[in-house]
Amino acid sequence: MNRNDYATHEDFCAIFRNQLDRLYVLALILAGDELVAEECFLAAFDSCAGESRVFKESALAWSRRSVIKSAIRIALPPSNNLSRQHLMGHSNDLNPDQNASRKCVQELPPFDRFVYVMSVLEHYSDHECALLLGCSFADILPARIRAFGQISRWGETSNHGHSGVIQPYLIDADWLECG
Repeated sequence: MNRNDYATHEDFCAIFRNQLDRLYVLALILAGDELVAEECFLAAFDSCAGESRVFKESALAWSRRSVIKSAIRIALPPSNNLSRQHLMGHSNDLNPDQNASRKCVQELPPFDRFVYVMSVLEHYSDHECALLLGCSFADILPARIRAFGQISRWGETSNHGHSGVIQPYLIDADWLECG
């Protein structure tokens, strides 16, 4: 292996510039607050830009992981019972006309939101989620089930149909997927 195999500061600058929207949306969905999302995004960039041992082909995945790790550190409330915590932030300040999929995910309790985004949208294993979140492996599946349940209930109560017919709302995972 030679030095050219590793991502440089310039490589990470290019990733964060070219993937700005996706990385910021990932931070926003996790944080649920625009100011906290900016803080997570910048912390992730600082972390990546200082790395010297990340393979170039892994740099994009490393950048997404850094956003997630920053959001966990900054935005996830510390608690022994994370699944019951609700993030106190400026979620009411978010544009009410924003994409319904993102709004629905942002309304999940923080722990459930992190598990949903990490396991469903970012395709992390349950084991990897538990390690990053510092929780038991057994906490992940119930959180994902709660998230799907709340998303399903939200979809059933949202009137997206015509002629007064309520149609189930499907989360657009392609749009939400941050990577």
